[in-house]
Amino acid sequence: MRRLWNHINSKLFYKMLIIYSLLTVIPLALVTGLFYYRSMQIIETKIRESSKQNIVETSDKLDEMLNSIDQKAKNISIQREVEALLRNSNDSTLYPLSDLDQRVYQSEVRSLLDREREAYGLIDSIYIFNNSGDMYTSTNASGSESDNALAGIAHLTPGHMIWAPFIDQGRMISAMEIYDQRSGIKYGLLAITLSTKGMSEALASYKQGAFFITNLNGLILASTDEAQINTLYKSLGAGQSIINKRTSIYSSYNYISHMPKNAFGKEIRELAYYAVLITVITWLGVLVLTIGILRHITSPLLRLNRLMRKAERQIFETISGIHTTDEIAQICRSYNSLITQMKNLIEKVYKVELVKKEAELSAIKAHINPHFLYNTLESISIMAKESGFDSVPKTVQLLSKILRFSIAPGLDYVPLETEITFAVYYLQLHQQRYHDKIQWETDIAEELLMIHVPKLLLQPIIENAVIHGIQQTDRQGWISIRAYEYQYDLVLEVEDNGPGYKSDDSYRSEGLGTGLATVNQRIQLLYGETYGLTIKKTDAGMGTVVRVTIPMQFMEEELACEL
Repeated sequence: MRRLWNHINSKLFYKMLIIYSLLTVIPLALVTGLFYYRSMQIIETKIRESSKQNIVETSDKLDEMLNSIDQKAKNISIQREVEALLRNSNDSTLYPLSDLDQRVYQSEVRSLLDREREAYGLIDSIYIFNNSGDMYTSTNASGSESDNALAGIAHLTPGHMIWAPFIDQGRMISAMEIYDQRSGIKYGLLAITLSTKGMSEALASYKQGAFFITNLNGLILASTDEAQINTLYKSLGAGQSIINKRTSIYSSYNYISHMPKNAFGKEIRELAYYAVLITVITWLGVLVLTIGILRHITSPLLRLNRLMRKAERQIFETISGIHTTDEIAQICRSYNSLITQMKNLIEKVYKVELVKKEAELSAIKAHINPHFLYNTLESISIMAKESGFDSVPKTVQLLSKILRFSIAPGLDYVPLETEITFAVYYLQLHQQRYHDKIQWETDIAEELLMIHVPKLLLQPIIENAVIHGIQQTDRQGWISIRAYEYQYDLVLEVEDNGPGYKSDDSYRSEGLGTGLATVNQRIQLLYGETYGLTIKKTDAGMGTVVRVTIPMQFMEEELACEL
């Protein structure tokens, strides 16, 4: 896995492909998810409103049925044949009936109960009990399991149908005490049960297990799922289903409907699957298009990468076939320009190296000849000394040291101390000619002596001071050489007491230009145009000050030079 990641991470094509894929998939996934979530909210809201309306309509319908059953029960209780049988059973002396009359009335009561049951399909059985415990029922009615309990609940509200909080053989049951309208004495009990088939038809608008009729304790008395009757109601929870509850007006029953959310989420899930399918197809289309675009973009970069690797091996090739003007094309053209310049520079450096080699050979040859000059000057010094000319040997020795220092190979920079020593030698050489007319002084801090400066920096300036300064005056001349630090730069000053320069055109006026201009040009080539040489009159108006400014650079190692 790590190797695969390293391979992907090393390829721009794969990284851009992943980025483009994420930029496509993430928005599509967000849109699909938001669409699914919002659709679920809207549909759930609609279903909640619809389910509330449904349970209101269903509860009103059920209450209407319960009320109609109450009216039927009251109507049955006042029928002539019912009153005759119940009065006789309660007081046969006051209301005597022959056996034939009893059989006739019993048959009429049965027919009455059958008519009422058939006229209202919701009714399963009708029972009439007298005070003696005798029971008159409709045809094919099963027995009652809860006679005593029915008598107890019916007595709670005399003259009205009371619906039992329990079931009788899987049926909802109600009971009502029957009173003699003449005497007001209770002489019977009327019970009516509802058929499970009739209840199923009444609740047909609900799916199985979606509607319940319970007592106050949660016992299920009727349901669209008959298997749950006579069990305790258990809610699925508000998070899993939509629950609506309503209490009956004519009984102590609760009407409860619930709809599992997964029941109405099927269509949304199908829509979500369709959206996911569209997302995948769209992503695949974008992926194919992205691969084509990325290959078009990265192809020049891959070619450029291969050519740059070749350039590392000093195989310089330019990239071709770039016809666009975008950033990648600009990079490719810049690379071609860089390669071309590198080829030119390599060719120039090669030529310079050849010239340098030739110059080194010439320098070696030229270095041999000065030894004849040194030896010849030494011979002249010995001969002059033997002949009694004491000033000649000293002059020759100074000239020999100056020549040896000026042509010594391999020393482009020297310590300031060495440069000052060479300048003093040069002044001593001139002193042999001018004697006491020329004097000098040096003012240099000890910590500046090891700063390295270009070789032969001061000689042209001192020569200019002697020729254009001291030589042009009749009074005794002097030259001051100073060195100090100013704003982290080294400042060298050569001051003379000659007549001074005649123009404000710096060192280029009246023949002062050749040597000093060369010094200035050399400094700027070495250190940049911010450094160089300036020339001005002294504050007294007589004499000249030449100032040189260069950066302070200490020697990395001590350089030695024979003087």
